[in-house]
Amino acid sequence: SKIIRAADHPYLRGRGGRHLNNELHHLNMSFLRHQKGLMPLFILGFGGAIFVGGYMARLAMKTTDVNWTKAKDDRITDYYKNKQMKFLNPGNYDYSTMSDGRPQLTE
Repeated sequence: SKIIRAADHPYLRGRGGRHLNNELHHLNMSFLRHQKGLMPLFILGFGGAIFVGGYMARLAMKTTDVNWTKAKDDRITDYYKNKQMKFLNPGNYDYSTMSDGRPQLTE
């Protein structure tokens, strides 16, 4: 048909053709060496993505909100006894003695 023959025209694939507009020729090292101002943007973008991925993995494995073992006894709740659960500790709280003052609800 006429449409299929038009797709093989030199206008699309020849020298100066439109085919180069569909390639990702701007995401290679030669382009980044030429555009020095974009390097911090890519570094911060990839660094932020790695930080977010790492923080999400930490949230899935280290917080008290997720129980991977699905156990319903006290060994799950006592695992975090006297441990720091927060990512940062800006107040310099001593978590080793923090749960000594809490009420004991088990008999």
